[in-house]
Amino acid sequence: MEPRAASADDLAILRAAGVANPARLVALIRATIDFLALDLSGLTVLTEAASGPYVVTPVIAALTGAARVIALTGGSRYATAEQVSAQTRALERLCDLPAEAVEIHNGRTPDLFAAADIVTNLGFVRPIDAAVVASLKPTAVVPLMCEAWEFRPGDVDAAACRARGIPVIGTNESYPGLDVFAYCGWLALKMLFDAQIGVHKSRLLVISTDQFGPVIANRLAQAGANVRQRATLRAATADLTGADAVIIADYARQDMIIGPGGDVTTAELAAACPGATVVQFVGQVDAASLTAAGIHVYPGSELGPRRMALTLAGLGPRPVIELHAAGMKVGELAARSRLAGRPAAELADVRLRGHVLGQTVTEQVSHASL
Repeated sequence: MEPRAASADDLAILRAAGVANPARLVALIRATIDFLALDLSGLTVLTEAASGPYVVTPVIAALTGAARVIALTGGSRYATAEQVSAQTRALERLCDLPAEAVEIHNGRTPDLFAAADIVTNLGFVRPIDAAVVASLKPTAVVPLMCEAWEFRPGDVDAAACRARGIPVIGTNESYPGLDVFAYCGWLALKMLFDAQIGVHKSRLLVISTDQFGPVIANRLAQAGANVRQRATLRAATADLTGADAVIIADYARQDMIIGPGGDVTTAELAAACPGATVVQFVGQVDAASLTAAGIHVYPGSELGPRRMALTLAGLGPRPVIELHAAGMKVGELAARSRLAGRPAAELADVRLRGHVLGQTVTEQVSHASL
């Protein structure tokens, strides 16, 4: 089928979805594909079709020559399934792809998973449970659009994958030239601005035991803040005095950090720094009780463990494009290795140009990091 020209309506659809500059979006997609030398020719990719900046994922796969792109979708608080489909088709046309280069399916069926060489762990694809794993090809691979240490067992049944020899591979977000993980510092900066904390000259306390902490603390310090990073609020009582904001940025912890049974109770925090703002980057706090106590909480969500309040899409499409294209490159390299007969057990590291781009998730990796 011949490509179709994009129209003013296509641009309007994407702008209404939150893509401020569709032409730049396409340029970023093409530049990232070139940087990664992403080539999915001959491979079938199963991923999601989603809205806003996340519209890019299946289109990236189609642009790199995938034999078939299967995109699962559904309604969400962000968009209806019909809106997602319209956004995907608009971006296809803007990228000069043939009509319906992406297959959009509003539902999960075993035959779709059975066709895939690469299965991503994105929202509408999850959970990749034992039933899904049982339907996969023995040579299928599951690349994660996150690092190995961020693996969440509820998203992918790693034991079922291991039993069938299907590798689950995280993406190195600090791969040279991509540096996707560095965006976390910029996202924290944006969240503080949105919470009306000017950052420069502010006293900020970052609570974290994992890789988010130093990346965020370093970025805020470079922006002129007086920053302290501590592992827990229990060890930071002196730092609370006079703090303008407390940034909770602990992906590893599954327990409450501020609230009943947490490091501090709402009352204790209110007494120590009544004028502070609590910024929820990742980690559990009792947002409702903090708000009731007069503590400003941004964005004020009730989050479960290992859930970011905002994703990197809050900075625009570039981090999403780079992360998802990198995850698909991990999938490409791993899938070709498996199709060539290489055992999954030998895919401990997936390398591109001599650098590790992907690392297989194991119980030891995930449990040691959580």
